[in-house]
Amino acid sequence: MQDIQTVVSNIRSLKIQGATNVALAVLDTLEAHADLPTTELRTLGEQLAYARPTEPLAQNAVRYIFAGNDIAARIRDYRQCITDGKQSIPQAGKSLLVDGGSYLTICHSSTAVALFRLARENGAMFSVYVAETRPLYQGRITAKELLSLGFEDVTMVIDDVAVSMIEGRVGAIDAVFMGADLLTDTGFVNKVGSLAIATAAAMKGIPVYSLSSLLKFDPRPYTPSVIETRSAEEIWADAPKGLKFYAPAFDFVPFTATTRVICEAGVIEGHQVRVATEKIYPFISEGGK
Repeated sequence: MQDIQTVVSNIRSLKIQGATNVALAVLDTLEAHADLPTTELRTLGEQLAYARPTEPLAQNAVRYIFAGNDIAARIRDYRQCITDGKQSIPQAGKSLLVDGGSYLTICHSSTAVALFRLARENGAMFSVYVAETRPLYQGRITAKELLSLGFEDVTMVIDDVAVSMIEGRVGAIDAVFMGADLLTDTGFVNKVGSLAIATAAAMKGIPVYSLSSLLKFDPRPYTPSVIETRSAEEIWADAPKGLKFYAPAFDFVPFTATTRVICEAGVIEGHQVRVATEKIYPFISEGGK
């Protein structure tokens, strides 16, 4: 059984990275400590789920699990919801990728990779450009996974070049696909660098698709305080003494006319996210019921 503080540390340090993996780590740890009194177990769950502030998939797990009496069953139910979403979201978006298309993604989204794989399995041959996603280079994970799946046309670019590509420097980008760590009524949160890409795409009328389970919806109004800031060492480990850093981990990307969310409800517009969430996962807005 892994020490609780080790799990917390691994979440904060990104040894456990990605919203799904964080949520599963929370569920696994709760299952491993199921013999604790319910109050202590909930405290443990909250400690893990809020180890990083922008993890509503894990936070909603705690909200759901402790709203009923059968904790073990509710853990299993929530795990199944995650699994079902991972399967249904790529199915909902697969027709958006077409033969000969050219698509851009940033950071690492396991759901985005699953979408690319499914579209490829359905016969679409397309190019994928991957923004490397500084400073921790999670885009490299995406690139490696696509290559391991047999994709022949995968190109890595630095984040700033991704924006200039949207402007038309190399060919044309047909659409942008990225994940989300948090959904709100007015936009979504994703890895830093996403806002620049989405803004450039909106100016060119290029569609931006955020692949996200509605379990990541936070019914509270968005506030910049949820944006996590990271250690300066992630940017420059041996920086000159006295140099200041501003290192946000995420961007808030407002919904625009060219933005869609690919989720369990299909491909929907931003203003439909709350209604879709309340229909499929009413407990998120009902305090866990």
